[in-house]
Amino acid sequence: MVLFLGAETLSLLGNSIAGMALPWLLLTRTGDAAAAGVVTAATGIPMLVAAIAGGVVIDRIGRRRISVGADLASAACVAALPVVDVVFGLDIGWFIALGIAGAIFDIPGMTARETLLPDVAKATGMTLERLSGLRQAMVGTTLIAGPALGALVLTWLDSATALWVTAATSAAAALLTWLLPATLGTATPSEKQHWTKDLKVAATVLRSEPVLIMLTALAAASVLVMAPLQMLLLPAHFIATGGSAGQLGPVIMASALGMIGGNLVYAAVGARLSRRGWLTASLVASVGAIAWLAALPGYWWLVAASAVLGVVSGPMQPLMVVLTSERVPEDARGRVFGVQNAALLSATPVGTFAGGWLISGLGVHTTGTLITVVWAVLAVGVLLLPGMRRMEEVRVGADHR
Repeated sequence: MVLFLGAETLSLLGNSIAGMALPWLLLTRTGDAAAAGVVTAATGIPMLVAAIAGGVVIDRIGRRRISVGADLASAACVAALPVVDVVFGLDIGWFIALGIAGAIFDIPGMTARETLLPDVAKATGMTLERLSGLRQAMVGTTLIAGPALGALVLTWLDSATALWVTAATSAAAALLTWLLPATLGTATPSEKQHWTKDLKVAATVLRSEPVLIMLTALAAASVLVMAPLQMLLLPAHFIATGGSAGQLGPVIMASALGMIGGNLVYAAVGARLSRRGWLTASLVASVGAIAWLAALPGYWWLVAASAVLGVVSGPMQPLMVVLTSERVPEDARGRVFGVQNAALLSATPVGTFAGGWLISGLGVHTTGTLITVVWAVLAVGVLLLPGMRRMEEVRVGADHR
């Protein structure tokens, strides 16, 4: 368990440091503030392809092997930036090329670690609920501490040199995963087939399990709602009311801390309560919390609403990992998780685009009301889906090849 969570932590820390160092390096080398948007847009489609294709590769080669290989490849891509900077000089073309290469490896690596979780839980004798809750709490903690660590590294080192720290953390993550027992996450021998048939297996698994369809829809819907709320609505509110970026930070921090608390509560008592009860309580409470937050009350009430939203939504992510892991056949786990991650990656730009359009046309308050209504409708829809009645079934899917 320690090796697994340590690898996840190091990988996320590396990404956080890179998230601070790369924009700075990009701006200093190109002098173009719009270049970051160009690089992000250029890596969008490759990320989606990598999410789907990576799932196929994970099931064919093995979860542990892909996790190790992806972290090593990511380390190489990041280390290439300072090397190219010295040898050739970085321009936007290099940033795009190496950004695409990094995205191709990062997403399958993330998926591979997710699919390893049931194997680690079984090997350690820990319940899926406990390990999933602990993992999600660790992810939340890293996402809070990572940017602060990245800023600290940039005060000691220039942006190009700081990328060597990112490369080192990715390599260390690969080492910790490699130290896991070799029997974990091995590929299941199967007949070789065209990759389209491999993807058809994932679609078959999803169609055959109402719970999986419900969970995939819920995860995508939550991103569609939360992305514009946190990335656009709150910043627009502070700008319109004469606030500052310094005020936005504690609001986002409160949500993250609340979510860690919700994750830890689920890790502690998740297995003792019904899955349907957990999801129903989280969904109903989140509607109220989002309504409170989107109403844009006074500043400290805004911080409180954000914290409450984090707490009540905290159990949902680890619960979804548990339910998905139980219902996906071991030989199709990479493909199903890959398709789900692709859905989440697609939801973020869709949500932010729609949110930006609504804020520009209707204003922040009307958009906040619409976000609340959309989430309420989605939550009620999820609660009425057939999959809700089958959540208590603890089962592992059949062979769908």
